[in-house]
Amino acid sequence: MTKELFEHISILSAYIAQQIAEDEGIGNFCKTPCDLAVIAHNKRYAKKELFGKMLFQLSEYGYFERRGEVFVLADKWRRVLPAKATSRDYLREHGANQLFLFHEYLAKYLLEIIRNETEKIDLAKLLYFIDTIDGSRSLHSLRSEAISQLEFIGTPKKILDINFGLGYSAIQLASVFQDSEIYSLQLNTALKEPFEYTIKSYEKSNLESSIMYPSEMLNNIIKDKVDLIFGFNPLGISMPNLERVLNIASQVSKDGTKLLLYLPYTDEPRNTLISEWLGLCIDGINEYANFDTIRAALTKYNFELTKKSLNSRYIISYYSKT
Repeated sequence: MTKELFEHISILSAYIAQQIAEDEGIGNFCKTPCDLAVIAHNKRYAKKELFGKMLFQLSEYGYFERRGEVFVLADKWRRVLPAKATSRDYLREHGANQLFLFHEYLAKYLLEIIRNETEKIDLAKLLYFIDTIDGSRSLHSLRSEAISQLEFIGTPKKILDINFGLGYSAIQLASVFQDSEIYSLQLNTALKEPFEYTIKSYEKSNLESSIMYPSEMLNNIIKDKVDLIFGFNPLGISMPNLERVLNIASQVSKDGTKLLLYLPYTDEPRNTLISEWLGLCIDGINEYANFDTIRAALTKYNFELTKKSLNSRYIISYYSKT
């Protein structure tokens, strides 16, 4: 399911991008095979990088061809995208339609934001979307896929969940690893209150959580160490940032501790749940990282890369003091 989910949400976000491009007059502007340079739009857009990222996604589908910083009209620039209705039906069937609705919601504000007519959307105002996405069947499946890649011999005794949502990854870990001690840490101010609500609602006896740093819970696992650290961040939420995540991870790790990071990459626009150009409309999502940036940060904190998924969504590393 995972590959298909990302493909269909990318198709639908490309339809949104295509509509914005045409509404902005790009179709009329490009009636002849001429260069469409991003600079041509600088006069209109204060945040031109957002518009450029949108064009980059369209270029992935052959709507435009990208040559350096210039987008050139493709010979078959009206190439039909895969059917929109098929993709909508797929998302509905797999409990992921809210992802498309989230894209549509963000798209309403895109032009106002890039023209500097309004501020980015506060993450706290998007809790409804985050809750319905984070707790959905589709994200449950993505977490299950990631967990299945860990290849543990036996059961990990202690697991730290560095949470980027409303707590559902902690609940799922507590359900999968019923004989393990699960610790969940939420450091994003905008999400702390709903995170606590979710944790309390499920009442998992093997789960302890904290919204404080430092905290008694964290101090205890720094002392005792953990066997697994789970960082599930498919929406690309930027708080806590990668440096802080890895700093905390290194403090609670011992030789052989596994770290799983699940996050979007900037150079793979067809493998993201929230297209980067729409995610950047949110005050709480920064530019996505690329693999080289992630690998350098892992090395800095003594994590050695052992596995990278072919679709570049999850990375598994282990901690080594040597």
